[in-house]
This record gives sequence, C-alpha cells and structure tokens, in this order.
Amino acid sequence: MSESPEPKQSLEQLFDELVSLAIPARDARLRIIRTNDPALADRLLGLLDEDANLDVGATLSGVFAEFKDFAQEALQASQGGAQRLFAAGTRVGGFTILHLIGSGGSGWVFEAKQSRPSRSVALKVLRADLATEALRRRFELEAEHLAIVDHPGIASIYASGTDEVSGSPWIATEFVVGAKSIAEYARPLPPRTRVQLLHDACVAVASAHSKGILHRDLKPTNILVSSSQQVKVIDFGLARLVGNADAMTMQGVTTMAGEILGTLIYMSPEQCRGENKKVDVRSDVFALGAVLFELLAQRPPRDLGGQSIHGAIRIVSEEPIPRLRDVVPDCSRDFDAIIAMACAEEQEARYATVADFASDLERALASEPIRARAPSRMRRLRAWARHHPALATVCAAATVFFPTLAGTSLFIALDAQADRLRAEDVTSRVVEHLVPAVKKLGMTQDAPAVRAIEFAAYELCVLVNGENSEPSAHLAHKLALDWLKGMGKDYAKALTWAERAEVSATACLGPDSRRAIEARCVQASALQQMDDEASVARAKAMLIELAEIVELRDEIDTTSGCLSQLGEFALADKDHAKALEYFQRAVDRSTRIAGPHMRSTVEARSYLVDVFRAQERWDRLLQELDELLVIQRGDNRDHEPFTLSFELQRGQALVKLERFPEAEAQLIRAEGLIRDYIGPNSPMRNRARAIIRTLLESQERALDASAWAEIPPAS
Repeated sequence: MSESPEPKQSLEQLFDELVSLAIPARDARLRIIRTNDPALADRLLGLLDEDANLDVGATLSGVFAEFKDFAQEALQASQGGAQRLFAAGTRVGGFTILHLIGSGGSGWVFEAKQSRPSRSVALKVLRADLATEALRRRFELEAEHLAIVDHPGIASIYASGTDEVSGSPWIATEFVVGAKSIAEYARPLPPRTRVQLLHDACVAVASAHSKGILHRDLKPTNILVSSSQQVKVIDFGLARLVGNADAMTMQGVTTMAGEILGTLIYMSPEQCRGENKKVDVRSDVFALGAVLFELLAQRPPRDLGGQSIHGAIRIVSEEPIPRLRDVVPDCSRDFDAIIAMACAEEQEARYATVADFASDLERALASEPIRARAPSRMRRLRAWARHHPALATVCAAATVFFPTLAGTSLFIALDAQADRLRAEDVTSRVVEHLVPAVKKLGMTQDAPAVRAIEFAAYELCVLVNGENSEPSAHLAHKLALDWLKGMGKDYAKALTWAERAEVSATACLGPDSRRAIEARCVQASALQQMDDEASVARAKAMLIELAEIVELRDEIDTTSGCLSQLGEFALADKDHAKALEYFQRAVDRSTRIAGPHMRSTVEARSYLVDVFRAQERWDRLLQELDELLVIQRGDNRDHEPFTLSFELQRGQALVKLERFPEAEAQLIRAEGLIRDYIGPNSPMRNRARAIIRTLLESQERALDASAWAEIPPAS
C-alpha cells in the first residue's frame, strides 16, 4: 500500500514547527521542504533569521506590549517598586516627585515639580535593575535627540541625568496638561477635526526630520493632545539621526541588521522586516498614515490579536493595511487616497516627506485638489506579484515563451473592442435618435412609450457592455434625470438610477470622473425634493461638498447644478438675496461653458424665475420669461416641459400685472400646448384651466368661465 501524501502545511504552521527544533533537525527539515518548494524554503529561512536576530530585550515594551498585556503581578511589582524607590516627595535631580503617571516593562513616568522655574514636568525614569547597556544608550540618545529638536508640537526636554541613590537614568520633559493619546482625544470629534490633529502632528514630525531626527515609533500613545487641544509628539527613545552615515556611526545609533524596533500595528513593512538601511523618513510617513487610518476608522489599521510574534511580523511585512473606504464606505475620497499613498507598501509610492503629507492634508481640509491618487493598476499588479511570486513567474513566462498566445489574445481583445464600439453605437442611436423621433409624434419624456424605450435601451446596453461600462453609466444617468426633471417626477426612482449611474461610472471611469460627479449631483437633487428631514440633511451635506467641485470643473454639466440647488435652499429660507446670488452664479457659469441657448443654461435661468416670483417682481419676471421663450421657440423646443411651464407662468405674470386681455390669450395658448404635448388629462392642463376660470370670474364672466371646467382624469 502506498503512503498517503503528507498534508500541506501553511507558512505559519511550518515556521511554528521549525522554530521549536534544534539546529540540526531544523536544517534537515528545511532540506526536505526545499526539494518540494525552494521558494517556500527561502521564505522560511528568512523568517527564522528575523526571529533569531530579534532583540527581545530591546523591543519588549515596543513590540510585545501591543499584543500581550503584562502579567498583572508583574505590573503590580513594577508599580510597587516605583512606590518604594520614588515615593511622593522624593527628590530626583532637583525635581520633587508628585505621583506616578504610568509604568511599563523598563521604567516609570512621574509627574514631578521643579522649583526654579516653578513648573510641572514629566519625569521618565529607567529601572536600574533592567537597564542593559543598549537600553541605557537609547535612553541617553532620547535626551540628545530631544535637545536637538525644538518645536511647539514636540514635548521639550528640560534636563537629564542619573539618580545617585537608585542609579536609574532619568529625563525631565514638558508636562502635557490633561494629556490623552490622539486616538482617545479624537474619538468624539468630527472627522475633519481628527484630521487637523494628525496634520499638527505631521508638522511637528516634519520639524524633527528637518533637524535630522527620525522618530521610528510613531503611534497614538506617542502623540498626545492636551486639554487645550495642543498636539505633542513624545518618546524619541527609538529615534535615530538620518542623512549622515558618519554622524550615525559616531553617535553609536546604528541598529543591528534584523533588529525590529517600534510598534508593529503602525510599523512600515521595511522596518518590520529589519531592513534598517531602507528605513527613512518615508517609514515615519507610513506610521502617521496608519494613525490617521485609526482616527478616521476608529479602529486600528491591523488586527494582530491572537498572533504569535513571528505571525504578526509576517502579516505586517507582507499584507497591506486595508483601504479606508473598505472600512468606512462614506468617508471622504480625498482622505482615502491620502492614506493609501502614505501607507503604500512600496516606499517610492509614498509621500517623499512628512511635510508633503501634511501639505496634502491641508489641501483636503481646504477642499482643494489633492496630490494623492488611489493606487494605480500597475502598483496593484506589482503588489500582487510580490504576494504571489510563483503565479507571477508563470504569467511572465507565458508572456515570454508563448508569443503566439499573446498575439491571439491581442486579436481577441481587438475583436472585443470592435464589438463594444458597435454595441455603444446601437445603444446611443436608440437614445439619441429613436427617443426624440417618438417625442416628435406628440409624446413627451413622461409618456409611457418613451419611458419603456429608454429602459429597454438601458437593458440592451447592460447586456452588450456590462453594467459597469461608460454607456451603461450614461443611460442610467439619463434615466435619473428624466425621473427628476420630467413632468411625471418620481424622486425615489431618480435617486435609485443616479446611485446606479455613480456605481457604474466609478467602476469604469473613477470616482472623480465627470459622470460619477454628475450622478452624485442628481442624487443630491432627488434627496432635496424628498419630504423627510434626513434626506434633506443628506442633500445639504452632499451639496456643500459638490458645489466647490462643480464650480471648478468646466466639463461638468450644470443640468444637475449644485449652485442652483443651494439657491433653492436659500429660497426656501426666504433669503432671496442669497438665492439670487447662487442662481446668477449658476447662470453665468452655464452661459460661459455651454452658451446662452443650451438646455442647461435655460434650466439655470428657470431658477431666476422662481426668485422673481417669490419677490413679486412681476415686470422682471415677465422680461425673463419672454427671453427664455424666444430661446426655446427659436431652437424648436416648443414641446419641452420647460417651454410649457414658461408659457403658463407668462400668463400668470400678466395676470399679476393686470394686463388681463393679454393674460387671457396667453393662458389659452398655454392650455392648448399642454393639451397637445403632455396630454388632455394632465394635471398641468387642469392647473391652466383653473387659472383661466379664476381670471374670467374676477371679470364677472361666469358663463365664459364655465367653459373651462376641470377635465376629469383618464379612467
């Protein structure tokens, strides 16, 4: 009987097995693994080297503290030691200890009092019994680094030394009143305020970088916020000098290859892998990006709970942090792109400096265009190749050794492209030619036949092009507008189609594409028209964000004009001056981009009509309507809903101006046009007939008025 094959083990399972073996047994096992999978053997060997080089003593407080709580008895022993050696009232280097603030594996932090000048200080004391030479040297270097940097956003150093009684090294630094970690402080604040706090931390770190100091251990607990919302970066215990190799050697701050410093959750991949020659300012950029992720997502960027130390190292080294929008779908696209750039796996894809990172945050907070962009396809392909090297090698080999296959694929792709272009042509002809032809037969956009044709065109487009294609996004957007702007309005359907258009446009063109932004504008318009307060509030929030974009982007159609919608909100609040300003800006923009005769400009001007009516400026209203009707009639748009509305409103304006004979003729004309183009039983026709009846009754012409009785709805 043949032996059953050995069950396949994961990388982590194999590592757990190997790390427990003696060196000879481990080497023998590695040779067996190498015969079946050389790449796996090399990766295991690298992890074993990292594990062997890991300086546990030097990283106890930085690495293990994030994954395992200190045993309660050890913590109590540490606090007890502090109370015995440094009780309240004890003098250390000219400072009087007040009370213990916190303790860790290697020391304590006290609030202490300095007499001259009189002030509180944070006194950091290293435990003498645990102070190895490496820890003592790092402690001394922290004092030297703090002396070099001088910035309001970095806790200042006042003095340092060694306690004569206990032999413990100490550092006295600025005491941050009411200090909380940035994550704790920011939790109840709005997102933009959280970003501003992180921006302030970036400015402080950038100042340290300009002095040649790399922090290397940036995390929420090392970025404090005072009760007055002042950010203070602390704990330069793992910092090192950058930009001058000779100076680093002279200072004795070089780190042994493979030694891993910092806290894993926020650590850059190169730092976690112990590639210390690669660690530079972009490693601090990564850590700050990871902190920003936590502030906006309100959860850490990585979940390493239950992981062994080598398992956690593998995750940080190989797996990217998630995209912010995958965790917080409604977050700002700008902040999502900024974090993606700051936390890119490849160093060259990140911001070159923390100052650049801070500048992009400033632009995002000011609603200005940012420099960050979502990861490109090529960048994602390279990341995929790094994580799947075997499969990537096979794909590369196929491209090199099978040119015939590649050529055939090219022809297939070209064929598919031709099919796509033909399909786009079919769907565009349906919408651009068939629908207008049907309308010329006397049907409006709201006629059931026209609606059915447009929906059939959309289904055809999805069938041949796919839902996430530009033609499908275009048709969904058009359907959304028709439900929003047609006489038979249905705002819920408009919202549904606009959301569908945005999803399709974002998938094929990107979130900043014209089509995606216009779809969001239609969503805001639909929400604005809904009755519930939540929808209106959501519309206002969207408009505030979109108005700035629309005004800066000439290619975005003002048919879904955010400026006009903001004017409508002002009009509803009876702020006529503000409403007129918004509407006039919309008209000016549309006239400049599209010209005075385009539908989008006519629509923008229709909002001016609303303001003049609200202000009861009947002469100005009549003038505006006359100009609009000249445009509509001259462009053969007599049958369009806007034209019919203008005709009816012109009659109403003439009534207000007491030009009754003209008003009667105008209203009768409007009623006939509505009957012919919308239908004999439409509500708009009955509205026109009601106005005519009222006008005739006011002139005591009851017999004439009776001829304009309400038309019953169609059965």
